[in-house]
Amino acid sequence: MFKQITGLAFAVATALAGFMTPAQAELKDILDAGKIRIGVTADVQPFGFLDENNEKIGLDVDVAGMIAEAMGVDLELVTVTSANRISYLATNRIDLTIAAMGATPERALQINFSSPYSALSIGLFGPEGSGVDSLAEVGDKSIAVARGTTQDIELTARAPDANISRYDDDATAASAYLSGQDDLFATANIIASSLTQRDPDNPLKPIEMFRYSPAHVGVPKGSPELLQWVNTFVFYNINNGVLSDLTEKWLGTPLPENFPSL
Repeated sequence: MFKQITGLAFAVATALAGFMTPAQAELKDILDAGKIRIGVTADVQPFGFLDENNEKIGLDVDVAGMIAEAMGVDLELVTVTSANRISYLATNRIDLTIAAMGATPERALQINFSSPYSALSIGLFGPEGSGVDSLAEVGDKSIAVARGTTQDIELTARAPDANISRYDDDATAASAYLSGQDDLFATANIIASSLTQRDPDNPLKPIEMFRYSPAHVGVPKGSPELLQWVNTFVFYNINNGVLSDLTEKWLGTPLPENFPSL
């Protein structure tokens, strides 16, 4: 009798769990619905943010639009944050997450990740006509950098004898470069791109990139066909150069020739 009651309780609990955890959408479900729900940020420039008309724009928004167009379905953009972009995906509130997200083993326990579609990067930047095409050609030119950052560590390791000026943060280092106090600037590509957008007549050009931090599309667990489709989409648009052009448009630097994949 006890075994029967236990078995019944287990069956009821399993059924309730099925109701409590919505089934994840697969590729066919999205195509049949004629709509895809993609989570993007609204406050992480230049990946996903609001323009002067309160409309979502950015790199991730553009990629979301490309995905919907390639699938031939309507796009519903859902605003997510760094805190809920994974939980929204895991609970079927969205079909994909495109929110400047890096892949980690811990996150991969909850969702799947596509091959990277773009990347933040850090490196050495300078003005047009600087005559410097690599770290090896820096000579006695001074380089502004934020003290203790990844770019500081990478710059010091790669060019220990360089004339490096260290500042408390990126804003102060940027001010030193812009005022002419330093000749070059070691920073992230999004900061270099932001400075260029503010003063397009004096663009910051990449000289040598130190490290890339790839961004991935988040895909729900239990959606293998959707994951395969997204990976095919990324592969196709990496090879035709579209995602590299998009990265250069929003982040200021193109993707490297040998961009990694999962």
